[in-house]
Amino acid sequence: MNKLALVAAALLLIVLLALPRVVGGITEARVVERVAAIDANPQTAAELKSFERSWFRSRARIELTFGPGAVAGSAGDMPLGVFITLPIVVEFAHGPIAVLNGVHFGWSQLVARPDAEAPGIDELTETLGVPYIFEFRGRTGYLGSVEFDADAPPFELPLDEALLRFSGATLVGNFAAPHLRADAGIGSVELASPTGTLAVRGMRAAADNELRSQYVMPGAASFSVDSISMIGPRGGTPVFEAANVRLASDTAIDAAGELLEVDLSYDVDTVRVAENEITGATVAVAVRNLDAAAVAAYGAVATDAATSGGDPASIAASLGPHLERALRRGPSLTVDPIRFRYGGEPFDGRVEITTNTARLPAAGTFSLDNPLLLAGLVNAKANVRVSKALAADLATLAARAQLGADPAIPPDQLDYMAEAQAGLVLTMLTGQGVLIEEGDFYVSSVDYTDGAATLNGNALPFGLP
Repeated sequence: MNKLALVAAALLLIVLLALPRVVGGITEARVVERVAAIDANPQTAAELKSFERSWFRSRARIELTFGPGAVAGSAGDMPLGVFITLPIVVEFAHGPIAVLNGVHFGWSQLVARPDAEAPGIDELTETLGVPYIFEFRGRTGYLGSVEFDADAPPFELPLDEALLRFSGATLVGNFAAPHLRADAGIGSVELASPTGTLAVRGMRAAADNELRSQYVMPGAASFSVDSISMIGPRGGTPVFEAANVRLASDTAIDAAGELLEVDLSYDVDTVRVAENEITGATVAVAVRNLDAAAVAAYGAVATDAATSGGDPASIAASLGPHLERALRRGPSLTVDPIRFRYGGEPFDGRVEITTNTARLPAAGTFSLDNPLLLAGLVNAKANVRVSKALAADLATLAARAQLGADPAIPPDQLDYMAEAQAGLVLTMLTGQGVLIEEGDFYVSSVDYTDGAATLNGNALPFGLP
């Protein structure tokens, strides 16, 4: 029994010692595969410069290039866009017991940083006074999931007469194919100069998505900013300020994996520009019956067109079949509510656009060449409710902007003339039935169905065949 135990222990020791070498080979193959996948994206390029593998450790040097139509190693020759080249070095420790940034029981650990041996990286690190520009750390478990975290340390950077202050950034999450969960945050970014100070504080982002493709990612994502402000050179009250800016998306896909439902929301508690203030602003967008395959195909065509240019006619020909497929699913778009207060006065609106599938042409005959035909394929409704005081303010602002372009109007008469013109415009719109009075509010509604349009229930003298 003792001999059997010794043999078993020896075999286990041999396996444990041999596994890191095997894992190292698998790691190299995965790095090559991942670099190729990044390089296949037209927005980025990646080149594996070297891969050094030993028994327990490996090191990869990778050059990333970001920009439209990027090609690794040749960004300087590309005529379009701005290119950023980032050399990084990735250190790997091989499991099943990986020792790199602490001890990890799993297949591997990695730490990625900008390559200090690349030109300019060491000088930038020294200028910023940081141990590294950023560091990404990952740990692969025995079941293949990856836990990761990253950070960029805080710094202060003089820029001519300005000073950039960065509080640092953090990222934490995990990836268990195909699900990605991540949370990121930046405390503050501040740029102070003789002309003023721009400050952005409390930035947070979160994602919980299923990565089905580059363009189809069901799940939830959000982004928020506590405050954005611009203070003049003399300090005091900000000339611009926004508080609690929030963006959120929620995308669901049906059981067949064919149709998407997308809900988007945009909210801002307060926006102040000089003496003007908007509060309680919110816009919610709901998209239904969106064909997932058409979205992916459209995204690929659009990305290729944006990065490489191309003939508009050939681009339209490529998009036509995907758009036809999407329209036959009967997609709809609803924007409800559109709501804000300006100077304390309310505005509410709603827009709904649906597909008129009954007017679609025979399969295979759809074309983007006829805009009137495309307009006839949708039905739309829109409603607006605005306080009379706000309508007067908005009309006055529009009139002041128009009259202000005329140097012959003295400044002291500009406000008087703008208010008078705004009053005439509102009177004309109510007299023509464009606006309807309801107590302290104006309301208006537009309906476009089957090629016929009505305004507040009255037929408009135009339509589509």
